[in-house]
Amino acid sequence: MRTFIAVNLPVEIQQAVGEYIDSIKEYMEGIKWVEPENLHFTIKFLGEVENSDINKIKDCISNVAREYGEFSIGLSDTGFFPSDFRPKVVWIGIDGGEDSLLDLYQDMEQCFEQYGFDREAKTFSPHLTIGTVKKFKDVTVPQNLPDFKPVEFSVSRLAVMKSNLTPEGPIYEKIFESELNSNSHD
Repeated sequence: MRTFIAVNLPVEIQQAVGEYIDSIKEYMEGIKWVEPENLHFTIKFLGEVENSDINKIKDCISNVAREYGEFSIGLSDTGFFPSDFRPKVVWIGIDGGEDSLLDLYQDMEQCFEQYGFDREAKTFSPHLTIGTVKKFKDVTVPQNLPDFKPVEFSVSRLAVMKSNLTPEGPIYEKIFESELNSNSHD
């Protein structure tokens, strides 16, 4: 099954981002927008994994989560990969909490590597994907795109997610979740 490790967003943040997506849709054609309930931060994409590997994945998540206390993430500013001129991905950036996410990611990479999973080839750059440009579409980023009003939320758990790809878009299902350690004062 296709799996990834994620920080899921609280419902009120999903709604705030969903409202923002609705407010910019008319400015940008040719983009497949992420459904608010699917919004998340991918910490690590594992790809296709065997059922027999799920316990190793749960171990890593639990072990890493134990080392971290709750932390806050701020969201602000809209950006585009690879650039504003030829955007393929529309995202909202992180303003606060990057260090904790980066530490989490590095500890997780180390744990997964010990279990025989490959390290990520590209640099971890935490962002919230809100849309992807449809195939063969050339999209221009308008000058007058409304700004995303910054929000902040608390991260208290990590999730192992399963992704079912359907013609209507992906359906994500949580298969395991681990609480961050509330006693940790990292």
